[in-house]
Amino acid sequence: MTKGLSWGERIVYWLLLLALGAVLVLQWRAKLPVALFVDGKPIAWLATSRLAQEALRLAKEEMERRYGKGTEFAESVLTGNLPLPNNEQLISPAEAAQRLLRQVRPARRAWLIVINDQPVLALTRKEDAEQALEQVKAFFVPSDLPLVRPPRFKERVIIRQGLIAPDRVLTDPEEAARRLTQGLEPPRYHLVKSGEVALRIARRYGLSLAELQRLNPHRNLDRLKVGDRLLVRVGKPLVTVVSVHRLVTHEPVPYKVERRLVPSMPGGAIVTKQRGKEGVREIVWEILCENGQEVRRRRLKSRIVREPVTEILLIGGGLPRTSQRHP
Repeated sequence: MTKGLSWGERIVYWLLLLALGAVLVLQWRAKLPVALFVDGKPIAWLATSRLAQEALRLAKEEMERRYGKGTEFAESVLTGNLPLPNNEQLISPAEAAQRLLRQVRPARRAWLIVINDQPVLALTRKEDAEQALEQVKAFFVPSDLPLVRPPRFKERVIIRQGLIAPDRVLTDPEEAARRLTQGLEPPRYHLVKSGEVALRIARRYGLSLAELQRLNPHRNLDRLKVGDRLLVRVGKPLVTVVSVHRLVTHEPVPYKVERRLVPSMPGGAIVTKQRGKEGVREIVWEILCENGQEVRRRRLKSRIVREPVTEILLIGGGLPRTSQRHP
């Protein structure tokens, strides 16, 4: 059919044929019923595109009535022409809307707090999500230890916009922080009452004294005061706050004892010429904490801030007084 045509004329001829074929396909598809697709799977067929859009509208209105304004479908919902299978029939928009609602989950668009690629909860505003994370850090960072650098999360924690179940969308940053810190199991604390001692408190919660000390590394268990809060059970928060601190401690430096033999003194006599005094060593530590609990301590430097004073003893080297003989 294209004999005698130039190459340019042949190209135009085939393009016209392709265009005609596309028009015929579109006309054929236009006569097909319209299906509702959920995540690529057809679930209902309607006669026209207008009826399909009406079904979507009814489903969205019912979704918002149940879960609040702004609720969306968690799944991808699309419409498109598709031949009607033998085991299906065309249905009304109301029927299609009900069928669609049985196939989809409600979701709200909000600012998600995502931990290790898993959305855990969300807030309606981004600044509220940021505030909640800062409150979590403040909750777990020990207030009695100077920070070396800003605290961080051990997990990969990000904030991004997305869809999540309506019951996981919060409006209060403090409530979001509480859910993150308590997680699966909240930590448990004991408030010291009058007359209580550390050993009795430890036994009450099935702990040894050493275990209670490990849970409260910066608390002197020998000097508990009424109202002190002791951690007796570590919870299972959704995040781990890592903080690095610097601690300065002082420890005694033992003094030396120098003994000097004095022949002119009676044997066995001991006289303290100079009393010894302990010195003081200052140590700077770097402390790594996770959720407020010390997990590693590293010595950075140390120096003597007060030299020890040597104790000098004079030891008699002569004959003992009792054995001396008189002529």
